[in-house]
Amino acid sequence: LIQMMRNICPDEQAESFHQYENLQAKMNLFYHEVNQDVQKIKPATLEKGQLIVVFCPALRSWCRATVESLFMGTVDSQVMCFLVDHGERVVISTDDVRAPLEKFLQLPFRVRKFELARIHPMRLKVSISSETAELFLLRRKYSGPGLAESFFWPPVARGCDTVMVCHNANDPLSYMPPLLAQLQLASVFNPIAVILCPGWEKVQIVLDLLEESQTVVNLHPAAVLLGLGKDEAKNAKIQKNCQLLVTTPFSLARLLGVHCFLFLRLCHLVLDEASELFSRAPDQMAVILRHFQEVVSKKERAVCPRQIITVSNHWSRELEGMVREYMISPCIIVTVPEEAAVYGSVHQMILLCLDCNKTSVLLSSLDFSPSVPQKTLVITNSAEEVEHVYKAVSNTAAFSLKAHERLTHQFDFVIEQWKKDIGAGTQVILVTTNDCMKALGIRDATCVVHYGFPSSPKLFGIRLFCMSENFQNLSNKVAAMRSVLLLSERNARHVSGVLRYLKRTGTPLPPELLQFAQGVQQAKEEQKIDRGLCSHLRSLGFCRDSMVCPDRHTVNKTLDFPLHPDSGTVLVLPLYIKHANVYYGRIVNQKEDRYKDFADELNSHYAKERLCAKEVVKGGFYAIQEDDAYHRVCVIKVPEKGDQLFNSVIVHYIDEGRKQEVKSHQLLQLPLEFQSFPGQAVEIILCRIKPIDGEMDWNPRVTRAISLKIKGKIHQAKVVMCLGNSVWVDPMIHMIRVPGLKTFINEYNVHTEILATGMGTTNPQHLELLKTLCQREEASAAVEFSDSSRLSSSFLGCSGGGVLLRTILPVFHPQIKWFQSEESVTLKVKLINAVMQKCEFFTDRVLYSAYVNNQHYCANLELHSDINTEQCLWEIKCNEPVIQLVKKEKGEWKSLLKYKACFCNWFLANTGEEGSYVTSESGSESD
Repeated sequence: LIQMMRNICPDEQAESFHQYENLQAKMNLFYHEVNQDVQKIKPATLEKGQLIVVFCPALRSWCRATVESLFMGTVDSQVMCFLVDHGERVVISTDDVRAPLEKFLQLPFRVRKFELARIHPMRLKVSISSETAELFLLRRKYSGPGLAESFFWPPVARGCDTVMVCHNANDPLSYMPPLLAQLQLASVFNPIAVILCPGWEKVQIVLDLLEESQTVVNLHPAAVLLGLGKDEAKNAKIQKNCQLLVTTPFSLARLLGVHCFLFLRLCHLVLDEASELFSRAPDQMAVILRHFQEVVSKKERAVCPRQIITVSNHWSRELEGMVREYMISPCIIVTVPEEAAVYGSVHQMILLCLDCNKTSVLLSSLDFSPSVPQKTLVITNSAEEVEHVYKAVSNTAAFSLKAHERLTHQFDFVIEQWKKDIGAGTQVILVTTNDCMKALGIRDATCVVHYGFPSSPKLFGIRLFCMSENFQNLSNKVAAMRSVLLLSERNARHVSGVLRYLKRTGTPLPPELLQFAQGVQQAKEEQKIDRGLCSHLRSLGFCRDSMVCPDRHTVNKTLDFPLHPDSGTVLVLPLYIKHANVYYGRIVNQKEDRYKDFADELNSHYAKERLCAKEVVKGGFYAIQEDDAYHRVCVIKVPEKGDQLFNSVIVHYIDEGRKQEVKSHQLLQLPLEFQSFPGQAVEIILCRIKPIDGEMDWNPRVTRAISLKIKGKIHQAKVVMCLGNSVWVDPMIHMIRVPGLKTFINEYNVHTEILATGMGTTNPQHLELLKTLCQREEASAAVEFSDSSRLSSSFLGCSGGGVLLRTILPVFHPQIKWFQSEESVTLKVKLINAVMQKCEFFTDRVLYSAYVNNQHYCANLELHSDINTEQCLWEIKCNEPVIQLVKKEKGEWKSLLKYKACFCNWFLANTGEEGSYVTSESGSESD
């Protein structure tokens, strides 16, 4: 495209130039007029090829243009147009579009398209094997873009700010192709794109993917991981031609502190696993986003691209804040229905109830006289439940409908009634099943009640999507929709997942739910009692998420019985460095090293006789030669041999602690006399040290450095704790002897060496957390369920002497709901599956006690008035204790208790009769 040139004299060219200049000036005066009614001069519709007038920020002028494409956004829409007098393409907001006047169309377009006849470009012909071209994708098992990518890639390729929430957001291939396609067109120095990953492991995965693809060699991608070392950020080097940088928020924040000039050309910011980024590094993300905003907002960057690409598994408040503050006309794609509900600000409610009274709880949750029209969808898991619930709701003031598999002939009638317009104060309730819900295709519900518990998160999301037409948009906040979930004792195993979801929605969590979830989690831990103690719990003192971790997080007195001294100074020989602060090796006895004699005997035996193993079985003991030494191993995995002549097995070196894959023909028979000698490998954990930046695993470069430093050297260590075959030491020091003297000096402290790498930081709570874990187990073991006179304490006598340990145990107050008539008072104690229950009646008070999940609950109620003890009784209904009190004198009690307890809150409840219920604070209050 070039500007039109005519074979005319200079005077005519000057006249033509002035005509276009005058046209430009007239358009600017007209469209910039202050009192202009903008709505009258805006086009009614926009379509491809339409002639319009737009304001171009780069030219600072109104220009004639034609529409090439439209981008519809959530907050604002954009249009790509071609400036017919300047030969440029620009993307602008539809707010800056005006309809052209007839007088502005008199002059012809200044730009013409010319082609040179009989001139053809040279073509580069490269022989590409289709098998080779597909090899990379096959190795990655990539089958092509899915549903989410089909919506996500086009706006990314156009350079729009884009957010994608989908299940496969962890895969870098979900955003890499359109991003790389854009970057291939760039030709500048210094990073123009930065990919932020939540940790060093993901950084390595992304970098390996870029290097393996071999399509971005010209971008020179690089990774930067900075520690806390002095001047490490200042000395960091990024090659000049690097245009794509992969790093973490912590490393980039450190780099910006000293090298912010390296990122003056930054155009594209990619947030990989954005929800993790904001949860792990909120402060650093705020600094990075502010810096990006400052860079791209400069006047000289007006014509440069600016883009934020965000991929995440979850929608969160932090994402919403980022979209509002830092994105321009973003395109938001959410392919996970339950996350769409979080984005749409659906108000989540959870109601704890017993399975036998779900219907009454359901009715109490519905508003039968709403101020705005309500369409409520009650979803059950069977046709029988539909009939049961429909019978209950049809007796109310609401207009009720039902649909299940045996009533398919009524679907047309149901949909017709559902779609009718309703006014304020009207409640329409449709009771249906999961399958019928999909068939009915409802999208305009205002409330979804999960009467039947959803069997999976996917089904839960599909149910919530029945309200999708009412989901809130970020630019259009309206009254929130409601989702009501009934959680009974039959769904206890799902409470952890429910709790994780509710926390992300910002829903206030009732204390009863938290207490219930705690009991469920305790029960799950008891099921994992035979598993190994969580590795992160051992090495760091805490686990990132014990709810999903498969390992044990409680002390098992049998498995964790100390096999080594739990205090004192020992000599340790690290032989296998698993992590920077976790090693396997031997505890060396200075006076008598029995293992050295054993190893000599083992080597002598195989020097005379080497018999290969005839049959390799899992759990069998064998020997293997490495260099000039022989090691004992135990086979822990034997894969299927198949057609292979030699197969590999995974073995555990019982005297060193490492696990390794070896060829089965390398294994030697191990005589019984060598099998009886106990394994020497001990897990050695260095306390008070952890990875930086909230990482749970150590960077391999730290592990390599420590391995080179300490492997095979004897260290002096102070033991501070022992559980099972693991010993915790602090400090761990290597000492050397001064030549010619009997004096030893400290060569290095391993703790200090790790800190010196810059990738480690102190962890002062490590040992305290472990001791708290052990004390909790001791307290649990000290509980004795005897009579009520010893409810508040338990005593353990020491068999060898007069030492007496007294452990004070907490006593919790249960939640109690009560209502009354003129003659009696009924108490419902909100405890499920309680054991060791006891209830005593006195003239002026009631004493109830029980145990739930090893927690003691006791209610000593001083009543408002006297009762007739002989006629009072208590029983179990729906797994809950119910206490019936008979008043001595008929009449209404103003309150249940004579004096309000400091741990009690009072509420009013409508139960059909005048009444109220008393509830304690959460189960942390003690009598």
